[in-house]
Amino acid sequence: YRSVLSILIGMRLMSLTDLGGYWRMSLNSLDLHRRMWGFFELWIEQNVSQLIVDKMLHVVNPIFPSVLPAQIRHQAESKNHHILMTVGDYDGSFERTMSRMKEFISKHDKDAILIHECQGKSEDLGLTAFRFVAAPAFRTWCVGEGTQGISVDYALPKNGGQAPLVKGASPLKRMRYSHFGCNVVHEDLAYPVGVDVHAEKMTLKKTVEEQSKGKLPAEHGHGTEYVAPPETQQRWKKMDPLNVFNPGIGGLSPQYRYRD
Repeated sequence: YRSVLSILIGMRLMSLTDLGGYWRMSLNSLDLHRRMWGFFELWIEQNVSQLIVDKMLHVVNPIFPSVLPAQIRHQAESKNHHILMTVGDYDGSFERTMSRMKEFISKHDKDAILIHECQGKSEDLGLTAFRFVAAPAFRTWCVGEGTQGISVDYALPKNGGQAPLVKGASPLKRMRYSHFGCNVVHEDLAYPVGVDVHAEKMTLKKTVEEQSKGKLPAEHGHGTEYVAPPETQQRWKKMDPLNVFNPGIGGLSPQYRYRD
């Protein structure tokens, strides 16, 4: 706005021959102001407003009732592993699924496995909401507690479901949730301030790949953080010889045609 005002004042003081050059200069100044203000707004949004919202949520969350129904919350507190299943009813598929689960339970300790069928839309929506808010809730917890967190996703072999050992610094909190069918695991780990969380992430990556025989990352790709295996890099180069689709991913050069 200050640049616009200077343009209007300048129009009264300058001749028409000088006005064009001044107009361009003032527009450049206006563009600079917009860019600076845009950067300031982005900084505020990423470093202030989001943190304030997370801190507020961390304070008020305990006041509100749990999104999980009471019986499901009791099961969640009494067991170590939980499976959320949505079963469609196609030509008796629901009855067959329940029959197989009851048969499985009959061969094991009946108290070791608990089944709860959602009663009504409210419970269904509550479980669905809990499934999707788990990841952002972890961020809120970290901000509210003044800790730092990392999030990873990795794939384990179909016959391997044990949690990889966390070496190095001990996390304050470790949350694991996965895709039951494909054995892709998501993990959120919180560490005290001062811990090199990037180093901890790379250590976990090495443990997953060398000891658990898995792959990290899995679902969400390598991005610019992880170095992809050589065979994967070669496949990307073959698919994108000009390096214009995702330059810089997986440890590759960000330059045109992968130049150094």
